[in-house]
This record gives sequence, structure tokens and C-alpha cells, in this order.
Amino acid sequence: MTESKVNKNPLQEQLDEKKLNHAIAYVNAEALGIKKINSNELAHLNQLLNSQANSQPAEAWRFEATQVSLPSGHTQHFNVVSNPIQRARDILGHALQRAGNGEAIEGATDIYIQLVLEHLFIDANRRTAALAALWILRSQRMDIDARQLLKSPIGNLRDPQDVASLRTHFRTLVK
Repeated sequence: MTESKVNKNPLQEQLDEKKLNHAIAYVNAEALGIKKINSNELAHLNQLLNSQANSQPAEAWRFEATQVSLPSGHTQHFNVVSNPIQRARDILGHALQRAGNGEAIEGATDIYIQLVLEHLFIDANRRTAALAALWILRSQRMDIDARQLLKSPIGNLRDPQDVASLRTHFRTLVK
């Protein structure tokens, strides 16, 4: 599965929205408590977005090559990820360090960009990235509208100008 925009039926769209709302509520509750975001929590967030009723949780992490159709019409190819869990730990560690140093917005922006770029999950990478950014900000008593973030165009995150634009836009969404 990829995150390309597939024509979904209205019931699937409602279900996806319900899962996103549930995941946002989960982050809002847990990020202010003693629980910390780590690779297990990141996988849990991804599974909240991808769960099917009455089914076993699927493996969240991507270990194979894949491709994603971008809104621009381009196709992005992603190589095999030999250890997505370790890469997620590295991304989380960097973001948490920045947040701990008083740079919560920068840490949240970094985790969002890196998780989208790395495409560590089989599906729901951008939504998982938005939830991780929300978690970083909420843990620092800040907030962002994850739905608005997901509606925002990200451009090509391999282009420094698009990254700079996203960073500026991200700041405007933080409350």
C-alpha cells in the first residue's frame, strides 16, 4: 500500500477520518503524561491509523522497496530499509533532543519532515509523521492542528526551498 490518493469510497474516507480522530485524541491524552514517544509508540500510532476491525495488528514497518505517487504527479521510489526501527529511533532522538533544548517547533518540524522523507512504514507515513509532530509539541505544552498540517502541501522535501517553505508554514500552524 502507498499513500497515493486513491479514489476511496465515502465510507472508507469516514473510517479513515475516525481513525485519525482517535489517534489525535490518543496523542493529546498520552503526550501530556509520563509516556514518552519512542519507536514502539510510533508503530502504535501507525497501527491506530491502519487498524481493521476484528483483525490482528499488521506489521507497521517497511522493509521492502516501494514507490509512492505524489500529488505533483511524480512517483517517488524508496529503497529497501534494512532497519526502520533503528532509523526511527535516530529521528526521534534528534527531535526529542531539540525539543528538550527549547526548540520544540524545530524538533517537531524535523520529525515530520524526516518521517515523510524516510517512508519507514508500509502505509500512513504522512499521517504518522503529523501525529509524531503533535506528540513532540504537546509534550512541550504546545499544539498544532494535525488535520490542517495534513491538508498543507509539502512540495518536494528533497528541495531545500520546499523544506524552507514547509518550515515557515509549520511555524504558522503551531499554537
